[in-house]
Amino acid sequence: MNNSVKGKIDKAVGSVKENIGKSIESEQLELDGKLQKLAGEAREKAEETKKKAARIGEDIKESIAEKTNDLIDSVKKDKK
Repeated sequence: MNNSVKGKIDKAVGSVKENIGKSIESEQLELDGKLQKLAGEAREKAEETKKKAARIGEDIKESIAEKTNDLIDSVKKDKK
């Protein structure tokens, strides 16, 4: 299970705990729910950041390959 799914589960379970804590006036359960919900949000953000970093890495790799090919073509053209 990836972090995005775990994050959604933590957010949902955290919301339930928070609401139950409020309804039965349990500050501890309410706090546990809030913390679990925040952990879920953090997990989702971390997964989003990881995906963005991977895309940026791929873009950089493609750009370097393109510039390298252009340079090689230029050198070959100058030799002729």
